[in-house]
Amino acid sequence: GFGWNAGILYELDKNNRYALTYRSEVKIDFKGNYSSDLNRAFNNYGLPIPTATGGATQSGYLTLNLPEMWEVSGYNRVDPQWAIHYSLAYTSWSQFQQLKATSTSGDTLFQKHEGFKDAYRIALGTTYYYDDNWTFRTGIAFDDSPVPAQNRSISIPDQDRFWLSAGTTYAFNKDASVDVGVSYMHGQSVKINEGPYQFESEGKAWLFGTNFNYAF
Repeated sequence: GFGWNAGILYELDKNNRYALTYRSEVKIDFKGNYSSDLNRAFNNYGLPIPTATGGATQSGYLTLNLPEMWEVSGYNRVDPQWAIHYSLAYTSWSQFQQLKATSTSGDTLFQKHEGFKDAYRIALGTTYYYDDNWTFRTGIAFDDSPVPAQNRSISIPDQDRFWLSAGTTYAFNKDASVDVGVSYMHGQSVKINEGPYQFESEGKAWLFGTNFNYAF
């Protein structure tokens, strides 16, 4: 698949800047082989199951469209030692309505309704410039799930997520610095209905990162 990104940054002055970015839709084509151990006789009953091949292998393909995304963001240094930054991202997930694999002969191998909706992400953070060496950051974000409750499944048990993040930068000099950061993600507890069965899903994760920066 191929995609492209574009952005524009407007700097009002050294303490205030605003940005608009765009990430294009990416179309990914998958090709491969499909097989099922179910007897081919099951195909005659109209059951809501993938195509039965009796263990035989069929070649097929699947096209997946990853959505476009828009984001607006801003940075304001409101004090010599304090700055605030914020962003709002909007992703066009509503184009992802189904997963469908087709054989080279044109038969549907499997088809799963997804029914995603457009989703957004909002974030707010602060930066504290302690001195010429140390900088500290913290932030909070909310991730809107693109999966409506009625379309949630055990294969994609997505939910709304809250993020808490913190990090620091230590500058050795004007050219070299190191960043350390940590984020905690808390996913909302949700219920999933699959036929007569009901499941519950909740996601939590810690993410850690570090990097070294050097300007030539």
